[in-house]
Amino acid sequence: MTAIEFSREARVELDAAADHYEQDYPGRGVRFYDAVERALRMIVAVPAAAPLFPGVRHDLAIRRRLVAGFPYALAYRLVGEVIRIEAVAHTHRRPGYWLPRTR
Repeated sequence: MTAIEFSREARVELDAAADHYEQDYPGRGVRFYDAVERALRMIVAVPAAAPLFPGVRHDLAIRRRLVAGFPYALAYRLVGEVIRIEAVAHTHRRPGYWLPRTR
């Protein structure tokens, strides 16, 4: 099985989004984590199936997997045998804010 690794920033983004959902809508934070888990399983099953992240240089090979039911995307890339999650990015706010951390 391929390993999944979150960057420190991506882990903070994931937890912050889940906390926000949980505070505003009890139980929704757990549903967000579940949706992210489903997206991660899809990534592990076929890592190259997701499209390259729009607007990102192709040589970075960063892909985007949308999180079903939520306005979030997982920005990830393959680093050897590891799937590295670079960002848990809201799809409507601050596009590309996370790109400087990938260089």
